[in-house]
Amino acid sequence: MLCGALSLAAFAAQSANAAPTQIDDGWQPLFDGHSLDCWNFYQDGVGNVDKRHVVAIEDGILSLLGPGYAGDDTPPGHISTRTVWQNYHLRLQYRYGNRRWAPRKLQRRNSGILYHMGDETDRLFPDCVEFQLEEGDVGDAIMVNTLALQGPLLGGTPLWPNWISAFPADYQAPVQAGPYRRQWHRHAGEFARLDDWNEVDLYVFDDQAAHLVNGRMVNSLFKMRRTAGRDQLPLTSGRIALEFEWAEVMFRNVQIRPLSAAAIAQIKAQGSN
Repeated sequence: MLCGALSLAAFAAQSANAAPTQIDDGWQPLFDGHSLDCWNFYQDGVGNVDKRHVVAIEDGILSLLGPGYAGDDTPPGHISTRTVWQNYHLRLQYRYGNRRWAPRKLQRRNSGILYHMGDETDRLFPDCVEFQLEEGDVGDAIMVNTLALQGPLLGGTPLWPNWISAFPADYQAPVQAGPYRRQWHRHAGEFARLDDWNEVDLYVFDDQAAHLVNGRMVNSLFKMRRTAGRDQLPLTSGRIALEFEWAEVMFRNVQIRPLSAAAIAQIKAQGSN
């Protein structure tokens, strides 16, 4: 498998040649179904080597903290792509298993998709945007040391993909939690299933994103920013990661496709305003 064969370098070439009708073409597996080639591993307090058998792969399903896990406690962590991605559509299916550990033994099962993640993959919560997969919060967007304007609701549906300049453009003040500054943008609509497979879609292009859960849009983000000293810079690219947090979680059919300039133009033409 070629890690990131159609990521940043190929997007420019594909943008020049693609027609709008190719919007649904170009899918490639991000997880190959039998190995963690193209991914890095990290577990808090353990390191970059999977010493406790966090990861198990069988029949194309990636299990994190599954039956083979060999620890009495479960420090959280993630697996992250070695490739930086920009302007893409990510699709995957996830479901939870039955195993949970303290300190969340009695709490909701939790995981997430981290995107626009920086190069510091060997820490627990790197600067990123989280597509929350926690039970009851699926589709929330958590900005970890980053910023975004949440798309307002239009008749109950998040605005996307065209921003309306009449809406307020002031960023929600982040909450300081230890070394992290977080905005938490809540989802609109509950469409996730508790004990079955769920399909989620993440559309990302330029400095905006949309979160879909089982085919329904539940969140949108605009004018995403990262901070560099006192400056705020557009947040448009980064690594992608899958989290594990004290609960067994499974992923399958993890795939990605580039969004060419023509495909983005088609999305905008079919948008909500």
